Amino acid sequence: MLKLNNLSFKYNKENILENLSLDIQNDNQIIALFGPNGAGKTTLLNVLAGFYQKYDGELLGDYTSFLLPDSNFIPGDMTIKSCLKDFQTLYRNFDVERASAMLDHLSLDINKKISYYSKGMKEQLHLIFTLAQDVDIYLLDEPLAAVDPLTRDVLIELILNYKKEGSIVLLSTHLIQDMDKLFEEVIFLNQGNVISYKTIKELREEYPGMTMDDIYKEVNRHVNTY
Repeated sequence: MLKLNNLSFKYNKENILENLSLDIQNDNQIIALFGPNGAGKTTLLNVLAGFYQKYDGELLGDYTSFLLPDSNFIPGDMTIKSCLKDFQTLYRNFDVERASAMLDHLSLDINKKISYYSKGMKEQLHLIFTLAQDVDIYLLDEPLAAVDPLTRDVLIELILNYKKEGSIVLLSTHLIQDMDKLFEEVIFLNQGNVISYKTIKELREEYPGMTMDDIYKEVNRHVNTY
């Protein structure tokens, strides 16, 4: 479905991604993108979303995608109802019925402004409007960061139950421990390159008895910086 061959990307003459190769063949799965700050996770997601197109190498694959950035993309002065209307107009892949189902599931009042809700609830709203996109690949940039554990559980529930059937979720996160229950595969990124791409099962077999935190450290051990 998606293949990158020796892809490199520079910003201000600095290598952010360098000769990165990746081959995602299986659909209908949730993939973790692990890596330290500055590893290139956000840049990679933006390249896959089509926002950064001046790169060297190849990006192959016929797919639609939607990027959930690590910052708010819905104006706070809008009501949820007006957002539903605008998203139907702006995005041809927007599934208003799926969005409404998620809003009903969380018992949200669509007549209230986005600014009315707490930070955690805003994160849920942003994820709802992302998962309502009828696309092949959801690119989620740190959606689980800076939220409390209860909100995190709600976000995970939404991802598991409301993503488009057969789609891929590529999710970057710093939250490593206990996240293996959510992901089928893990991409480890460091210094702008993929240093490991394996299934959770393969990681468990290769590192028996180790926590995901310890596996992360072991995979990165040969890299100069964490």
